[in-house]
Amino acid sequence: MIALVLLGLLGQSCRGWVIHTAVQTISTVMANGQPAYARETDVELATPALAAHVKFIEALLETEPQNALLLLHAAQGFGTYAYAVVEGQMLTAQHPATLDAALHARRAGQFYRRGLEYGLRLLSQYHADWQDALSIDLPLLNAHLQQLPSEAAPALFWTAFCWGGMLNLSRDSLDTIVALPRFEAMLMRLLQLDEHYFYGAPHLLLAVHYASRTPAMGGKPEQARQHFARAEALSQTRLLLAPLLEAQYYAVQIQDRDLFKARLQHILEAPETLFPEQSLLNAVAKQRAALLLQRIDDLFV
Repeated sequence: MIALVLLGLLGQSCRGWVIHTAVQTISTVMANGQPAYARETDVELATPALAAHVKFIEALLETEPQNALLLLHAAQGFGTYAYAVVEGQMLTAQHPATLDAALHARRAGQFYRRGLEYGLRLLSQYHADWQDALSIDLPLLNAHLQQLPSEAAPALFWTAFCWGGMLNLSRDSLDTIVALPRFEAMLMRLLQLDEHYFYGAPHLLLAVHYASRTPAMGGKPEQARQHFARAEALSQTRLLLAPLLEAQYYAVQIQDRDLFKARLQHILEAPETLFPEQSLLNAVAKQRAALLLQRIDDLFV
């Protein structure tokens, strides 16, 4: 009888090991296959693929909820889908204005929140419990941030990306205004850890943070301009998100219509082969540039 019990326990242990190994292998294969999504030039083809990809990651997390690679790709996947797909749908519905715009804004916010939650779970593996980190006192948050090692930069970036996306969708709310100092602290630590991550994208996050608000509300247009320039330099002018966001936020904030047009025209004239490794994001930037140019008279007085 004891022997049978031991065999049963051993069988369960083996099954657990097999499942763990399978998920680990699949996670590695997915990570290695990530460039195939980034190189896609057709946004319409990529859209359902991104949705399926992120749901598959969630399915794997049901089995391995603490898998660091899966948590990172979940945060990145939801953040990317919210920005590249749902915010694009939202902007399209805003011109001309339809009721669908509010629906897409809510969906984008929900996807950003899901990505944020996965990012916080991942950060919790480095030190402390980050689940409530976004609402704690600023000095304690800074202490948490200082404990993060340089290898935590990807986790911190995608967590900040998702949080920033949420805040940007509700820029005028009291909760957002209260959260801004904590968000800025996160971005400053991210720059310290790795300003080069994802082709200088930490500078883009900080640039949008400074450019999306008036000086009276904490905006810093000159610092925004400097961070946009630094991000563009780090990407060697290949990532078209830099000129896109500079036009969308900085040029509109300072009401420089000529800069707005020049930056967006530069995007539309860029060859599709400009940055093969990030063809999808550049294709999204081209779509977004065309939409923004259609709204130029609404954005400039």
